[in-house]
Amino acid sequence: MRAAEAAAQAEDLREEDVAQLWQACPWGPRLLSTTAGERIQVVYPGRRNLGPGPDFRDAIIALDGRRVRHGHVEIHTTTSAWLAHGHGSDPAYHRVMLHVVWHDDGPVAGGPLRTLALAPHFPTGAPEQYAAQRLPAFQPCADLHTQRDAMTVGMLFAALGERRLRKKAAQMLAAIESLGPEQALYAALLDALGYSQNREPFRQLSAGLPWAVVERLLGEKPRAAQLGAALFLGAAGLLPSQRFAAPRRGTTCRAPTAIERTYVQGLETLWQQFHLEPVAPAAAWVRRGVRPVNAPARRVTAAGLLCAQLAATGPAQACLDLTDSSDWTQVLRRLQEAFALPAARSAYWATHCDFGVLLRGAPQSLIGGERVREILTNVMLPFLLAYGEVSGKPKLSDRAVTLFRHAPAAGTNRLIRSMRDDVFGLPSRFVPMKAARQQGLLHIHHTWCREKRCDACAVGQMLAEN
Repeated sequence: MRAAEAAAQAEDLREEDVAQLWQACPWGPRLLSTTAGERIQVVYPGRRNLGPGPDFRDAIIALDGRRVRHGHVEIHTTTSAWLAHGHGSDPAYHRVMLHVVWHDDGPVAGGPLRTLALAPHFPTGAPEQYAAQRLPAFQPCADLHTQRDAMTVGMLFAALGERRLRKKAAQMLAAIESLGPEQALYAALLDALGYSQNREPFRQLSAGLPWAVVERLLGEKPRAAQLGAALFLGAAGLLPSQRFAAPRRGTTCRAPTAIERTYVQGLETLWQQFHLEPVAPAAAWVRRGVRPVNAPARRVTAAGLLCAQLAATGPAQACLDLTDSSDWTQVLRRLQEAFALPAARSAYWATHCDFGVLLRGAPQSLIGGERVREILTNVMLPFLLAYGEVSGKPKLSDRAVTLFRHAPAAGTNRLIRSMRDDVFGLPSRFVPMKAARQQGLLHIHHTWCREKRCDACAVGQMLAEN
């Protein structure tokens, strides 16, 4: 296809059309040529991402059909769209290894290492059957539910979920031996509150403001909740005095009320009384692409309020005390209630995502049911399993596994949905999700799917057993 024709067709194509073509991979194992003349083979086009960031994640290509590379793929109709969309300076696109376009309209400085223009590989133009229709994902296991019954699949997912639990427990065990149980659990809790975008600044916070300091400053003190909010916001560099030299329009206190001024001044005064320096700069916190309810100031405040709530005993001892029962339903309920922060805990942050920035809609919990179930599965139960091993209490470890098997499902994120719907093509009610099964899907992805190690995958081996 000549360049002029490809350029004209690029004006009519949508990025979605190019994405559908890339996802379908109609060229199969054939080698394709990049704009620089490099020969590549598409092993796996990647997992479609409909949220912020690159269009396809965890793709696999083979250079010259041999050297395997893993990374993300961004889709555009033309090469120049890379800079036009601002990707060159966006850290979210730093792991893009391949820029797939329909028409190459010139090199882009600072862009991905490789650009693949599809037009030269389709002399007659873009195939219409790949435009404006949702295609099945490029996955070898998409018909799992037609080959195995729901009980068998559910049991496999749950068993693999326990493998992930034990892997997390091994990491927690190393942290306990290195840091002690209280600091290890405290650091894991803050890491969980960082979600994916702000884990690194939360790690800085847990290291620079260790639990021993938090306990000394907050333990069994009146107004501990407000002290906790001031301590953590100040240590995170997120108080207004640390971020704003003057009021800014739109995102801060442009016209604060008297109540709001009093609240902010109270936090500032308390922080000054600690005589501490921030341990994480305000610039370290990611705001772009973060949902308002997960905004950094709101999450850091939640950490402060939670730690104030746990300061009298310590997070580890609180967790151990709550498991002192043989009734697993009661233990699960206690753990979730102890680490939740309903909207009533802070009238200000129930309605704000930042200083002077209101949340839309009804008041929101600071740590709601979905997040606390994530913390239960990924932090508290691995901690209990690890602590049982390190303290020579096998019954505690066994109890942690039992709790894991009965733990309720947390929220279904994009990766879990992709594994369930796209990779295995499971109808939504085929295998009802519980925490163990969700963790099993994540274990499959991180252990085998991401690198397309189908020959070693437990699901592939099960399907091979006829």
